[in-house]
Amino acid sequence: MKFGFIFVLFKTPESEINRLKKEIKELKIQDYRLYFIDNTDNNIGYAGGVNQGIKKAIRDGCELIVVANPDISLAALTFLDFVQAAKRFDISGFAMNQEGKTYYGGELDKWRMSGGLSEKKPRTKFSKVDFVSGSLMMIDKAVVDKIGLFDESYFLYYEEVDYCYRARKAGFRVGIDSSKIYQHFEVSKDNPAKNYYLFKNRLKFLIKYGSSKQKLRELLRLPKTIYEEIIKRPFYLSFFSLNISSLVNKILHFVLFLVLIRSFPPQEYAVYTLAWTHVGLFLPLLDFGTTSYGLVYLPGQKKDSSINLFSFRIVLSLLTLLLTLLFAFIFRYPPAILTAIILTSVVILANTFSGSFLIFSSIIEKSYLVSLVSMIFQITLVITLIGTVFFSGRMFYIFVATFILYSFYAIFNFFLIKKQIKGLGFKFSPSAWLAIAKKSMVFLMISLIAGFYSKADVLLLNFMKGAKEVGIYSSGYKFLDALMFMVTAYNVSSMPMFAKFAKEKRKNLFVSKIKKDFVLVLLAGGLTALGIFVFSPLVLPLVMKEDYHSGIPVLRIIIFALPMILLTSIALNGLYALKRAKWVICLFLFQLVYNPLMNIILIPRYSYFASSWITLVGESINVIISFIILKKAINENFR
Repeated sequence: MKFGFIFVLFKTPESEINRLKKEIKELKIQDYRLYFIDNTDNNIGYAGGVNQGIKKAIRDGCELIVVANPDISLAALTFLDFVQAAKRFDISGFAMNQEGKTYYGGELDKWRMSGGLSEKKPRTKFSKVDFVSGSLMMIDKAVVDKIGLFDESYFLYYEEVDYCYRARKAGFRVGIDSSKIYQHFEVSKDNPAKNYYLFKNRLKFLIKYGSSKQKLRELLRLPKTIYEEIIKRPFYLSFFSLNISSLVNKILHFVLFLVLIRSFPPQEYAVYTLAWTHVGLFLPLLDFGTTSYGLVYLPGQKKDSSINLFSFRIVLSLLTLLLTLLFAFIFRYPPAILTAIILTSVVILANTFSGSFLIFSSIIEKSYLVSLVSMIFQITLVITLIGTVFFSGRMFYIFVATFILYSFYAIFNFFLIKKQIKGLGFKFSPSAWLAIAKKSMVFLMISLIAGFYSKADVLLLNFMKGAKEVGIYSSGYKFLDALMFMVTAYNVSSMPMFAKFAKEKRKNLFVSKIKKDFVLVLLAGGLTALGIFVFSPLVLPLVMKEDYHSGIPVLRIIIFALPMILLTSIALNGLYALKRAKWVICLFLFQLVYNPLMNIILIPRYSYFASSWITLVGESINVIISFIILKKAINENFR
């Protein structure tokens, strides 16, 4: 019997090819041919590569065709094992060990018409299965003669399920020798496209062979299927959950805002506004760039690094709290406002713990947990505050309820962090804090510079045109500002993954993530911007006062800065991961010159329309420059 061994390669090292040649030689097969089909520089897919090999094997007179991945080992098998399995089945294989688990062929789920590998060991040595794992399968020439080649439309994954199904329908026997086990290293397990192809091709297989009942059943369980696919992809789960959480929070607090202004006169509502405004004065100091620092530098670090960061954030929160209360007394607020500020200041501590929980959860790609906790808390907070308004009718009790709930929120987040990091506690380490401050300072500078140039248009517009123009411009800009949670959600979800790939020098995954994220944020931001552009003239006149209708054209221009900002975020996250944050400072320093200069030149003639277009053009320039810089950084880092 003449054997034809087919290995489909993709960027396979020469050392692995030599290992396979040696292992096959040690099988002591008298007559065989080797076919290494290199798919590195073509785009025909795994099935296409297999078909090329089968055609060559048939042409060379091979009677038993062995299709295999290059990331397997044949060392535990013998020539006799191949012969015995091939005598009993027309398509045959062996048990496979992969990541500590042993699989005995595959079986079809009769309800969903989907294929999965089975861990249940058969009772007999030679056992029939629905399909043989495509990592190592033997095909008798008679099967090829009757049913033909693999279906190349699958491209990657499920091609062996399809082929075995067709063979069984044609009357051929499919089975494995369950007593013999080979190793599958599965180099493809980190392939970011794997889940996509498995999902796509499972549906293709269902549509191709499933009954009407199976297709209807799958259609009815579509929401569950979508949920199952999302949770397999931590980035998408985190990205969408953070966006949903932020959106829900904004809606809840808008409802609370409406309740407050309908329940209290302006002078009482002013107490609420002033308390929150004063507490927010020093909140940038609370973070000090440590969130970005943690997402970039902590992945893969020892537990001590997390404890040092946590301790440093505690020190920052105490300093922020002290400054907040000190300035409250310096400003000599009336007793009602001073009391409100003192009670509201607990938010500083709560933000410290919730922010730390966000950092540590994002590192392990579970930031969706933060979204869930935050959403539950915000729902509880808003419902409680609205209930307090209706039952007490006093602003003082609003702040008491705020203090109590945020205190519980801080404690709850602390215990969640302790659950993630065993042995967590405060560690007095000034030298470690200084090291963190030095590295996080660059992120703080980026935040401050970005804040300065993004506010320049409003300040200059007020100085050169007046308050009315600022009000009109701000009414349009407010919608863009409200959607910036999408940027935050993307950054938190993606930065740890960029940092991980950069640290491990995995250029392919790094670049692949950039490409996939480019499509994702362009669609998310672009469709959002397009929807607002189309529907804002129809909807906003119904909810905005007539004085603000002039802000709608501003909104229709400036909203397209959203996809630009999202795209820039991809490049910035990549640069942070590659330790090129200083280049980001240079980019933003350019904007610090460009934005005010162009506003000074154009505002006198075009007023707020100038500011709108300058913002949009500026963000577009950021996209171009940041990706040019990122390409240079990738070439330097992944040599």
